[in-house]
Amino acid sequence: MRIGIDGRVLGRQRTGIGNYIHGLVQFLPQVGPEHDYFFYSNREIDLPVSGKRVNEQIDRAFCWCPGSIWLRGRGGSLAHRDQLDVFWATFPILPTGVPRGVLKLVTVYDLVWLRFPETTSNYALWVQKIWARKAIEKADLIVTISRSTMEDLVRELGVPERKIRCVYPGVFERYTPHDRQQAAEYMSRKYSVPPRYMAAVGTVEPRKNLKLLVEVVRILKSTGQLKCPLLVVGANGWKNSPLFRQMRAAGLTEDEIRFLGYLPDEDLPYFYSGADVFLFPTLYEGFGLPPIEAMACGTPIIASNARCMPEVLGDAAILEPPDGAQRFADAILKLRADVNLRHAMREAGLRKAEEYCWQASAKQLLGLIDNGINQGEAYAKY
Repeated sequence: MRIGIDGRVLGRQRTGIGNYIHGLVQFLPQVGPEHDYFFYSNREIDLPVSGKRVNEQIDRAFCWCPGSIWLRGRGGSLAHRDQLDVFWATFPILPTGVPRGVLKLVTVYDLVWLRFPETTSNYALWVQKIWARKAIEKADLIVTISRSTMEDLVRELGVPERKIRCVYPGVFERYTPHDRQQAAEYMSRKYSVPPRYMAAVGTVEPRKNLKLLVEVVRILKSTGQLKCPLLVVGANGWKNSPLFRQMRAAGLTEDEIRFLGYLPDEDLPYFYSGADVFLFPTLYEGFGLPPIEAMACGTPIIASNARCMPEVLGDAAILEPPDGAQRFADAILKLRADVNLRHAMREAGLRKAEEYCWQASAKQLLGLIDNGINQGEAYAKY
């Protein structure tokens, strides 16, 4: 097969979607060496694979153009030029003019634009309301990253179940336990932070619900039980200024909550491993990779019980309501006081993380594509 892939998400500073595609892509030529892969973008990308059947197609003449508009306008002619059998929309936007007979595969991560529109920027909301909805309608095959998103597509948009499949993310090999004290000391030396800390990962934006963690830290500080700061890793998103106003109003400074920004991939395993606890209070996720990565590093998890987190984390994490600051604080104190609980959660987390494998996911994805090509009308448009 000749498989075209929207490679725009494969930048050097990747977040959740980019990491998901990066993880699958690195194994595609290994599990499907007989196929040709074409990666399209109008900006430089960081491909994790190479070889004579891997083709990086950077449309430099249009590097000035917003990526979504570029893909809509140019993707169809590129698919025609390269005589594709499959076009994989790694973000739910399909080009116009994809030739008839090309299998259109669309990956849908979540329906945050529909379920929590207030947590999405105006531009992202506009793009997804118009183009994501159209891509979902026109797709021959839709792949989601959790069963929860599958159910949302059926319930919210009436998508037939026959055209949806779930392909879970995996865990990168770099996420493995390090000695907690040594990892914490590494973080302390490199980033000038205390050698004991609580950890969180997520773009500083409303959906990640970091305001709950501000309240958690305030509660712990007010009762004299804040023994270490909270370190937050992640790029700044939108509407983050209210979060910092909330911190100031709570009397909190960088001594209690520190935002480290984007961390390179090689430092994240040390960040996870060195933490007392990993906190993930999200309002809504399609999957949520950070808590699985933290589990793979042996760190106990306290997460929200929001959509898909029970599915993804099972009984290997403490799950609390996304508006339950006091319950998060109580769970932190419980973990701190009970060494047996910490050990049990570490072991349960390590076992859970082993369930997610990039190689198996890539093989599953190629199997779905091959089945879609062979059956032709199996994923007919509705």
